[in-house]
Amino acid sequence: GPDATAAVVARLRDRKLADLPWTDAANGLRDRVAFLRASRNEGWPDWSTPALVASVEEWLVPYLGLPTGFDRFYRLDLASILRGSLGHALAAKLDALAPKEIQVPSGRRIRLDYSEGTPAISVKVQEMYGTDATPEVAGQPIVLHLLSPANRPVQVTRDLGGFWRGSWSEVRKEMAGRYPKHEWPDDPAKAKPRR
Repeated sequence: GPDATAAVVARLRDRKLADLPWTDAANGLRDRVAFLRASRNEGWPDWSTPALVASVEEWLVPYLGLPTGFDRFYRLDLASILRGSLGHALAAKLDALAPKEIQVPSGRRIRLDYSEGTPAISVKVQEMYGTDATPEVAGQPIVLHLLSPANRPVQVTRDLGGFWRGSWSEVRKEMAGRYPKHEWPDDPAKAKPRR
């Protein structure tokens, strides 16, 4: 009844939603919305923890069903619940403006990480051969964490062309010495990407 629901809401508020199953999918969705809210704010909701705590009756309580103790929280699909609260048009806009993943020149699709407030990917440097254009999301260049064949960081940049023309020659020497079986072209922007 209403009393049990009120008790659940009080506990959720008190614990700042910590009892809820915040999956990578749910947190990723919150990060994408936060990025769009910060960069363009066209009606994107505030999904910060204080805002979600304050509005828990609206977005969560309808999905709680009959109160049967706190174990039912673990069955909640928060990503679906939050996405549903956006409505169809905004959800479609989210996927267009702040996609979950991006295709790199090698053809592979890589998950974007919005958790630092700026979209970023980690990608092997050879997968970015063939272009000097930095991929963009919502008109912003994404942060490229470029990796060696052993997945070690080589460079972090938002300007791929600048990296190819700048410190690449030094990086290339080091990579060629360490990974002689791989190709380390003089002009990566014109080379074939490798997977």
